Amino acid sequence: MESPPLGFRFAPSILVRLGEELVPNLDQAIIELIRNSYDADAKECTVEIKLDKGAGGTIVISDDGSGMTSQQILNNWLVLGGSSKESTKLTPKGRRTVGDKGLGRLAALRAGSSVEMISRHESSSEDEAHSITIEWSQYDKAKVVEEVGLPIEKSSRAEPGTTTILKGIRRILGKSETDRLGRSIVLLTSPFHGKSDFKVNLIAPDFPELEARVRNGYLDDAEYILKANLLADGTGYAEVLDFKGDVLYSASSDEWPTKKPKAPIIYSAPPATFELYSFVFNKNAFAGRGSTITEVRNWLKVIGGVHFYHRQFRVPPYGDPGHDWLDMNLSRARSPEERPSTNTSVGRVIVDDPEGVLKQKTDRFGFIESDEFFEIRRFAKDALDWLARRRLRDAEARRDLQKQQSGEEPAKARSDLLDTIAQSLPDTEKEKAIKALDRLEQNFQKELRATREDLVLYRSLATAGTTAAVFAHEIGKPIRTIAGSEKTIRRRVNKHCSSDIVSKIEPSLDLIVSGSERLTRFASMQIDFLKREKRRHGAVNINKVIQSLHNLWRPILEDAKIELVLTPYKTDDALIYGAEALVETIITNCLTNSVSAFERSGARTKDRLIKIMVSIEGNTVVIEIEDNGPGINMDINEIWLPGRTTRQEGTGFGLTIVKDSVLDLGGTYSASTVDASGAIFKFVFPLLLSNSSI
Repeated sequence: MESPPLGFRFAPSILVRLGEELVPNLDQAIIELIRNSYDADAKECTVEIKLDKGAGGTIVISDDGSGMTSQQILNNWLVLGGSSKESTKLTPKGRRTVGDKGLGRLAALRAGSSVEMISRHESSSEDEAHSITIEWSQYDKAKVVEEVGLPIEKSSRAEPGTTTILKGIRRILGKSETDRLGRSIVLLTSPFHGKSDFKVNLIAPDFPELEARVRNGYLDDAEYILKANLLADGTGYAEVLDFKGDVLYSASSDEWPTKKPKAPIIYSAPPATFELYSFVFNKNAFAGRGSTITEVRNWLKVIGGVHFYHRQFRVPPYGDPGHDWLDMNLSRARSPEERPSTNTSVGRVIVDDPEGVLKQKTDRFGFIESDEFFEIRRFAKDALDWLARRRLRDAEARRDLQKQQSGEEPAKARSDLLDTIAQSLPDTEKEKAIKALDRLEQNFQKELRATREDLVLYRSLATAGTTAAVFAHEIGKPIRTIAGSEKTIRRRVNKHCSSDIVSKIEPSLDLIVSGSERLTRFASMQIDFLKREKRRHGAVNINKVIQSLHNLWRPILEDAKIELVLTPYKTDDALIYGAEALVETIITNCLTNSVSAFERSGARTKDRLIKIMVSIEGNTVVIEIEDNGPGINMDINEIWLPGRTTRQEGTGFGLTIVKDSVLDLGGTYSASTVDASGAIFKFVFPLLLSNSSI
């Protein structure tokens, strides 16, 4: 008698490892069954949750898909790890399948103590359905999986499709579990705008909030929407729409960087779409809308972040709490203004992936990281960076306009009030009202002057910090030079050494003295910015200011082999009204940038030159600061924005402080490149005439 052929046999414990341990979360297990419904071309899939503390609860997943014959149940449904689906093939309805291993289904089936599956194929009649029942306790008594038979029984079903009933749910459906389940179902086929031929319904009478999350959405309350497309040729395009749907601005991927790239930007990835809905949480933004700030905040706590959709289905953990795969929160922490975060926005990256180049991990938790995945990530991050820069530029323009308007409004308000007094009050009361108005205005001006002094102080402190950071090595060199006591060394050398030795040592001691003086001078520069009299507003002689700065900077520039050429105005008539500290702030930051530019790789090492020129043009005073360094290596329009810098050690606030200081002095600012290298900054201020009142 022949013995049966030998082969692998599996202990029942393998079902635990492939099921519960492979996909440990209940929400992901249920989603695996919903994926099967999608692959079966279902229009709708319904998930019903029934609580029963004694029996453990029941979950029913039912769909109206194509269903299965008995042979399909035997050869496909019961075969683990050998799914008949191929990711590059389409279903009869033209869908790309989202399940490919059959192991996820096992994880879902293991969620309960028993499973009943009923399926009717679309070509079969009502009484030609089939069912199969799995009692997991039977495997606990068996030595090998093959000992437990799973007969396919005849059954009936009114409509084609499949129903899976999970009984005796092992996990307690507490708040955290149901929250995660609700979030997963909300995000499963995305809560975003757009038609879908697949719908997921949730019936959970014991969890009304869970059902509400599936129904509710607040995308229409977003302040603006970013839409970016990664095209088939590897290029990108993005546009930003306001809450009405009007396009605010748009750009191709070659226009996204701050400086135009030498070669076209190509992303080596399948076509993708990136959408981001961002919210601004202030009362003005929500005025007249149907939702409240609290409602939207709570909603974003559930679904906020950027999620990844592969063939219409969301792939966790991208966008899950704590999984900020596009580094949105990190970027916002570095440059907080005008950047969305996972708490203020919700978005999606959609990839159809017809060639199947993106492979999900076996546990369905993320993709196997590949070059294509990282390129999609780079595309989305580049689009976010472009969005932040464009919004920041708009914000700066709005602030400049507000400053200009705020300077005009007080005079108009006073004129209107005087007209009202003249028309409304009797003559005996007019004089009293005007005197009261004058006292009010005097007090206002007093407070305004105090505020201006504080503002100048803060900007002066920022300038001092920026200067110290850029020239940190200038502090370090003298500190290392002054390693000992120069006077003590000099005295002892003169006492104990011959004149020949003294003459050899003297140059080194002189170097120590020189370094000490430079250190003292540099430190005094920081303190000089903070002098109270420099923060007071009055007539400022531009010639005297630049001459004073020339004396402070000369030793530093000489060490850097930079010649500073000063061309003051021919007389001392170049006067403006403002604070001396603001003028120093403007010139110091420009000098700092010029010196830093000379330190860039490839910059000239000889004939380095910085020019400061003062002139009067009509009723204006013009200051021009020019260097022959390597020029401005970023978009001219970007250099004035806060946080924008091309230096690793830079703060990105120097030229923002310059711009604000110029505006505070009532001036204008501009920058340009000189003959393809070098930079020139031009500042124009109102000339303070001799008959002007201060």
